[in-house]
Amino acid sequence: MSQLDSGLFVNFVLSLLLKRITVPQDYHSQVSAIKSMLKDDCTGIIDSLTDFAIQSASVDYNIETGNENLNKIYKEWLDKINIDYNGRIAPGIKTLAKQYFTERWKYSSFPILRIAKWDVGKGGLIVPSRMFFLDGESIHAKSKEDGTDDLTLFSYDYYLGRSDKYKLGKNEIFTRPYGNWYDDYPIPFLIKRGVFHNYQIIKSLKENQSKILDQIIPYLLLIKKGTEGLATNNIKTYSDTELQKVIDDMQNLMDEIKSSNVGDKNIKTPTRATNFDEEIKHLIPDLSTAFDSKLFAQSERNILAGLGFIDVIQGISDTRRESILNPKVFVEDVKSAVEDFKTQVLIPLIYKIQEKNSSNRKYMTEEVIVTSSPVRGFITDAFKQEIRLLWKHGQMSDQTYCELVGEVEFRTEVMRREKEAKDGIDFVMYPHLVDNIEDKGEIDIPGIKNKPKDEEKTGKPKDRDKIDDKDKFDMSSTEEIAKELEGAPYQKLSDLPDYIKKLSRTKQIKWRKVFNNAYAYKLGQTGNHKVAESYAFRVANGIIKRGN
Repeated sequence: MSQLDSGLFVNFVLSLLLKRITVPQDYHSQVSAIKSMLKDDCTGIIDSLTDFAIQSASVDYNIETGNENLNKIYKEWLDKINIDYNGRIAPGIKTLAKQYFTERWKYSSFPILRIAKWDVGKGGLIVPSRMFFLDGESIHAKSKEDGTDDLTLFSYDYYLGRSDKYKLGKNEIFTRPYGNWYDDYPIPFLIKRGVFHNYQIIKSLKENQSKILDQIIPYLLLIKKGTEGLATNNIKTYSDTELQKVIDDMQNLMDEIKSSNVGDKNIKTPTRATNFDEEIKHLIPDLSTAFDSKLFAQSERNILAGLGFIDVIQGISDTRRESILNPKVFVEDVKSAVEDFKTQVLIPLIYKIQEKNSSNRKYMTEEVIVTSSPVRGFITDAFKQEIRLLWKHGQMSDQTYCELVGEVEFRTEVMRREKEAKDGIDFVMYPHLVDNIEDKGEIDIPGIKNKPKDEEKTGKPKDRDKIDDKDKFDMSSTEEIAKELEGAPYQKLSDLPDYIKKLSRTKQIKWRKVFNNAYAYKLGQTGNHKVAESYAFRVANGIIKRGN
């Protein structure tokens, strides 16, 4: 392409980019435009990051009181919200929260929770059984006719649809995370942060690229007739009439190819004969200007900044500077959304439940605390290590440790540990002894501590300060049982079961020691001799089978 053609091409591209970017000004048009944008996110950024924010914010929620029965009632209610929809809507508080975050970040930023049905739940408590968030685009505000022009905090009534038929307020909980309380409508998040505006710029660029391709891809075919030597020596040059005839011949040949029946085997291959001085080639213009990634870079950075990834410029040296995306704003937005769902949705729900059950003095006098698990998507390995240290020093509960570090449900782990203790698996899977000194080694049973040799001789520990903090707890009940069972119920090896007597003396001693310790442990837990005996047999036999 010549320099002139290239300049014309660039001017053509720039003229296309002069198209004005418009952002809707009224609330309903803004919500509609956002929905249309997310159906085909040409940036590949907005939908992905808002989805990530929604998934990250979908944490576990719980309601805690001083009454264990009430805790169970609330837990069952949270798990079974919307279960009446029979699978058409996934049940549970996490699904409801996910809908809240979707409306908050992706669409109207005007989440309004509708309580569709109340039912009598477990324990006779009246709770909302069906709830969902309304489509923000369907909400319409109308100014209250109070005879004044004063703007108050509640100057508007809200309706579902444009008519006055379905007024909202009695069975709805309003939230407004990104707007003033006294405004008729909030500004949607993606509009307020400038994300939609920059999306429009990128969309315009991409549409113009498509237009350019549509006009250019039907490529130019360049036919050269004659040579420089023939022209300079005045041997042969072609007139316009002759060149036009070459073009017509080539066009007829192309038309013949296009109209040919490809399935006809008898068709002859289209052929063109020409002189030696004819050259045919395709001409593809330079598209690098229109498809330069720099055209999109600033808009993409603006979108990331709007979503909370701030572009921070750091000076590496006097001559070099580096750009780093800091996600702190994004992280804080997600944490704030989790907190808002608790304070603006769940706590008002609790108040409504208390109001419905005001006559139930047994439960409604309890103090209620709404809790949520941390946002796991932002927990680093270093943070988990700090959590482990807090747990180790007794500053954190087992449940929090299990959920944060193990990232598993605490209730499930409790049930599994109870089953393991019942089946004796905790003894079967006891860690291997690395340094097993025969005169000191003994099976370590929870609740029964081996006395140091100094204490065995004197009855008192040599240095009380050197004893582990865990040994300072009062364990007199299990120690009393262990003392009574010192060698009992199998005091002598001759009392062991016949199948154990067939083993070596070393294994017999070990079996008796494990059995007696396990028996004492379980008896201290349950107070049931039969349960303790059954448990001790499983544990002792399991230890011997493992070859320990």
